[in-house]
Amino acid sequence: MKHLRFFKSSVFTLCLLFIISPTLSAQSAKDIRIEKEIVYGHAAGVDLRLDIAWPVEGKGPFPVILFFHGGGWQAGNKTDMNHWIQSYAKSGYAAATVEYRFAPAFKWPSQVQDAKAAVRYLRANAGILNIDPERIGVMGESAGGYLALMVGLTGPADSLEGDGGNPDFSSRVQAVVSYFSASDYTLPRAELSPEVQAEVMKYYNKSLKEVMADYIGSTNPDKATLLRMSVLPYIDEKDPPVLIFQGDADPFVSVEQAKRLEASLDKVNVRHELVLVKGGGHGWTGKLKERTDRKMAAFFKREIGGRR
Repeated sequence: MKHLRFFKSSVFTLCLLFIISPTLSAQSAKDIRIEKEIVYGHAAGVDLRLDIAWPVEGKGPFPVILFFHGGGWQAGNKTDMNHWIQSYAKSGYAAATVEYRFAPAFKWPSQVQDAKAAVRYLRANAGILNIDPERIGVMGESAGGYLALMVGLTGPADSLEGDGGNPDFSSRVQAVVSYFSASDYTLPRAELSPEVQAEVMKYYNKSLKEVMADYIGSTNPDKATLLRMSVLPYIDEKDPPVLIFQGDADPFVSVEQAKRLEASLDKVNVRHELVLVKGGGHGWTGKLKERTDRKMAAFFKREIGGRR
């Protein structure tokens, strides 16, 4: 029952907004510039959009971080990550929050393709946007964490680039941060408590099994499909450094998921760190959040620069 403290309001359900507010630098909102609803690509007749923020001070080109929201690949909004882009823009980064197509209308791998298209757009327009195309990081929460991992750990040979735009540019990034994301879909999912099941139904108006079926396109996917959707098979020695956060009381994503990801990265000597958050569920606040905020800030500063 202890994990229920993370589900007392719909704000926290499945990490739509798992953290209420970031630790901001001392600068005011006047020190950043934000442009909204920029079309970064087109796919299946859909305009794909992002919002991007820059620091006012400094001449650039700035390192850039893309943020992907959670919501089971069929809910949420890019504005859920506004607090992150504002925070990082105030600390010397360009920062973008990215929308992507939703299930059930658009099934896997549409969301992965959109996330990669957003990276290609930023790289293709690096000069106009005043960003450094060789210092790109990605971060995501829950479903967004999965997208960040897939962007960071897949390449052109994996046939996941899609046709969202700018095909002549790379979707490779230089740093990856994932908050409580599944990485191995072949691993059996633990049974949810009745209380958590009720929260899922309240938010999605369907069960978690139905949420996953809408995303995958099948109520009974075979192992080959689950393996192809998983992060682990794509990992190789050329991948960028990865920072993983995982709560040990998460009812949706088990610690075993994070440990399997850690083991796979370790096997090919990719630099990484797994931070197990004691008492953390599918999101956390307070002192736990302050600690992981600092960890992430230090990671991005080390890997792609910025003033943090």
